[in-house]
Amino acid sequence: MKKYKEAGERITIRYLETADAGDMLDLQLRNQRMFEEISVSDRSESFYTLEAQTALIEGWTRAREEGKRYSFGIFLVATGELIGDISLFELLLDSGKKWIVGYVLEQAHQGQGYMSEAIQLVLNFAFMEAGIKRVEAGALPDNTGSIRVLRKAGFTEAGSQQVKVNGVWKEHLMFAIEK
Repeated sequence: MKKYKEAGERITIRYLETADAGDMLDLQLRNQRMFEEISVSDRSESFYTLEAQTALIEGWTRAREEGKRYSFGIFLVATGELIGDISLFELLLDSGKKWIVGYVLEQAHQGQGYMSEAIQLVLNFAFMEAGIKRVEAGALPDNTGSIRVLRKAGFTEAGSQQVKVNGVWKEHLMFAIEK
C-alpha cells in the first residue's frame, strides 16, 4: 500500500502505522476526558491500552486498503510530535454512502490553527487523491472551535442529527463541502 504524507506550513499528516500506537496511546491518555466528551467511538477501559491502539491502527490500515477509511496522524513539523488524528471514513446508509471527516486535537494545541491546516490537507487528499466528491462533518453545538474550523474550511451547515457520544444521544450540527 502506497504511503501518504502531506506537509503543511506547521503540521504534517500521514497515514498512521502500528509503530505509532505508543504515541497514539499517550495522546489518548493525555486527553482522555476531553476526547470522551466529543467522541462517538467506544472508549471503554480496554481502549486505553497499547494492544487496543495497535489493533485500532491495524483495522484502519485494512479499511484503507479496502478504500473505506483514511486515517492520518497530525504531526508538528518542528518536532515530529503526534498532536491529533484526522480520518475520512465511509458510512453506508439507507440512502447510499457518504464520507465523514472526524478529528481530534490535543487540548494544549487547540486554538492555534493546526486543525484548520489539517482539514485543508485532508480535503486536498479527499478531492485530489481519493476521488471523494462530498465530505460531511458533525460538531456538538457548543463546540464553537470545531464549528469555526469547519466554516473556515468552506463547509456549510447541512442540518442536524442525533449521535451517540459517550453513551448519550446528543444533537450534532452537520456540515458538508463538495468539490
